[in-house]
Amino acid sequence: MITVRLLGGVKKVIGEEMIRITEPLVKVSYIMDLLSKSAADPAKLNFDNVVITVNGVDCSILGGMDASAKEGDEVTVVSIVHGG
Repeated sequence: MITVRLLGGVKKVIGEEMIRITEPLVKVSYIMDLLSKSAADPAKLNFDNVVITVNGVDCSILGGMDASAKEGDEVTVVSIVHGG
């Protein structure tokens, strides 16, 4: 199982703190598609303003949207735009 933790605005748009993926291996792009389909208003998701990590490592270092997450990994998706 792959655990995906949602923080900040992403959590608010999806309405969940966490989702679990039962597939043994997926790409980050698959996770983003899944989040888009799970959102009540997908237009509010702006993936240009999020940081995505796989086991604490920024996915941009791991290959961007082609980075993989496997069973046992933890993916975190957090928005970088904050209100104040």
